[in-house]
Amino acid sequence: MADIVFASNLLCMTIIAFVAACLYRASEFRNLKHIPSVGSSGPLSSYWTAIKFYTNCSEIVQEGYNKYQAGAFKVPNLSHWVVVLNRNHLGDIIRASDKELSLHAALEDYVRTKYTFGPQIMGDAYQNAILKSRLTHNLSTVSPDVADEIAMALDEVLDLTENEWKCMPVLETVEKVVCRASNRVFVGFPLCRDSDWIELSTQLTNAIIKEGLLLSLFPNFVMPLAAKFATKTVNRIKRGARHLAPIITERLKYMKEYGKKWNDKPDDFLQWCLDEGKETSADLLAARMFAVDFAAIHTSSNTFAQTLCYLAANPQYIQPLREEVQTTIGKDGWTKEALAKLLKIDGFLKETQRFEGNASLGILRRALKDITLTDGTFIPKGTHLSVASHAIHHDPRVYDDPDVFDPYRYTKFQEKQGDGSRYQLATVSSEWLMFGVGKTACPGRFFAAMMLKLLLAHTVLAYDLKLGDVSYPASVCMGPAIAANPAAKIMLRRRCN
Repeated sequence: MADIVFASNLLCMTIIAFVAACLYRASEFRNLKHIPSVGSSGPLSSYWTAIKFYTNCSEIVQEGYNKYQAGAFKVPNLSHWVVVLNRNHLGDIIRASDKELSLHAALEDYVRTKYTFGPQIMGDAYQNAILKSRLTHNLSTVSPDVADEIAMALDEVLDLTENEWKCMPVLETVEKVVCRASNRVFVGFPLCRDSDWIELSTQLTNAIIKEGLLLSLFPNFVMPLAAKFATKTVNRIKRGARHLAPIITERLKYMKEYGKKWNDKPDDFLQWCLDEGKETSADLLAARMFAVDFAAIHTSSNTFAQTLCYLAANPQYIQPLREEVQTTIGKDGWTKEALAKLLKIDGFLKETQRFEGNASLGILRRALKDITLTDGTFIPKGTHLSVASHAIHHDPRVYDDPDVFDPYRYTKFQEKQGDGSRYQLATVSSEWLMFGVGKTACPGRFFAAMMLKLLLAHTVLAYDLKLGDVSYPASVCMGPAIAANPAAKIMLRRRCN
């Protein structure tokens, strides 16, 4: 009987969601008739394009980018229309306030953070200020710990003996290493090495994305009911809180006894949150940790997995990268200052992301009020916006030979222009959109860039790598997302010296 009731409720919610989506799409289309469409634009036929959007998004966006040049165009997905902006609209996005074009509102629509993380996370996203200030300013302090964790994690996860070649699943391997390295800074040692915490953190992203996608199909008035069936937020948070509770209790004891400073005080994100004095609940802080894990682990894992695939496919670049690492780290150690000198390492990572990327559409926004762009394009309130980031990264007007993979592209820019910082991985510009633009650019990008450089530097220093008998594409596309191929494998061997 319970199964019948559940099935009936699910069917009713599905029918309600479909009817509501159709009505919303029809209303939204009337408001956006002045913006040209790619693919079918009818009330029902647009759903065919929306289905193709999830299988061929890059091609659909590229078609619109080529056809409308500097103008805006729109594409449908299953729940709403997306207006795609061009490079010349970036100034409008940067100048607009969050009350006009909101990143947080757009993320809420895609990820449904209120239900997948909990309402308190985006209601007071103070973790972003901590990432931007405390983490960025402490990179010199945390870099040796991250380097240590990466070296140990690679050794334990790969489990190689000398001269042994082993075929490894790239993404699965990388996720475990990135999770440990990130959490060394987020929750500290020894929790960063706990197998249950690693499993919880690495599975988090896929779970959140699936739950958010499912919830986005439902109208707002049934969202609370749908969330009870579609999410496992409470279980996730309780599981994380069991790990954090004893750590928090111990730290609060020291804070009460010694105040702001004591010997061996942890210097990690969890402690910085406790220092803020806003939350001491293990449940709330678990949700906060998951928010930074979600942002850090998924993107960094995809980036590094794609990088390893390209390096294995282009082994002629391994030795030049290795020599740069040997020379620089041999002189300056695993320091922030040394990492800033690894221009070839930085350039290889950046070129891989320019060439592959993590999304066809980036810089998400939702219009919270009517706004007119500088080229005269009218954007009605409620419109979902994004930028054709992958197409811009492959635009011959922006990059010479954009469809050629050139890992020295950015080092040549630096040598030619004499400005090293302008072309580095963590820098944001109108030609480089991986981390967003303006004041809403990723607050943790300097930490992410540091960790990625440490990962690649350690790998080329300690291991040989090559393709196996079967080659795999580095990425797969799922809607606008470009993700590291979970089936990809490469061969690795520990270096004798």
